[in-house]
Amino acid sequence: MMPDITLLPGWALSQEAMQPLADALTPALPGWQVGTQGMPALQLSTLETDLAALAEQLPAGVLVGWSLGGMLAVQLQRRFPERFSHVVTIASNGCFVVRKDWPAAMPAETFKTFLNDFRIQPEKILKRFALLVAQGSEQPRALAQKLEWDDADADQRLHALALLGVLDSRAALKASAASSLHCFGGQDALVPAAAAQALEDLQPLVQVAVHAHASHALPLEQPEWLAEHIAAFLVRLYD
Repeated sequence: MMPDITLLPGWALSQEAMQPLADALTPALPGWQVGTQGMPALQLSTLETDLAALAEQLPAGVLVGWSLGGMLAVQLQRRFPERFSHVVTIASNGCFVVRKDWPAAMPAETFKTFLNDFRIQPEKILKRFALLVAQGSEQPRALAQKLEWDDADADQRLHALALLGVLDSRAALKASAASSLHCFGGQDALVPAAAAQALEDLQPLVQVAVHAHASHALPLEQPEWLAEHIAAFLVRLYD
């Protein structure tokens, strides 16, 4: 019996934002159960409790996470390997913000400014974020309008954004004995495509795929391309 596949969205996005990918995966993986899951409220001070609660909500199987959802998928797999066998991440970095030994990420000052601006003008910054997600695509404004937001309030989103800035998945990836797949957009304005090579250098079991012309919004912009790579990865593991 094939494991379930659960799709996790990125920061501030609803689970419906993952539906185009779910729709593409269903024919690509006949016989597999594909579902989407929204994010609970998350913050650094209660991260262990929040992750345990999220794990309880999810069916055992494979986790596919977009951006922050990908980083959380890695954390879940590290803590509950008996429940989550493998992870696929989409436009998701080892750490979202630059570290001294991890330059392929968002500059710290850029992230700090974005976080502070969101604290002051959350609705305005959410609109800016939508354009950043779609930046690099052929029709960024049209793509940005397709984004569907979660029902979290501004404080919950701020906590989750702060968490994104400090999460570091590199140790979990390096220690994992399970193969993982990491998909990137070559024109991503939030997660540089150079992170693909950095992840390959970090862990020999890591597999990467880069769509040269895609933005951060891969699940909306290139769902069929993603489904093809995810299906090939999983079929090799479970065939």
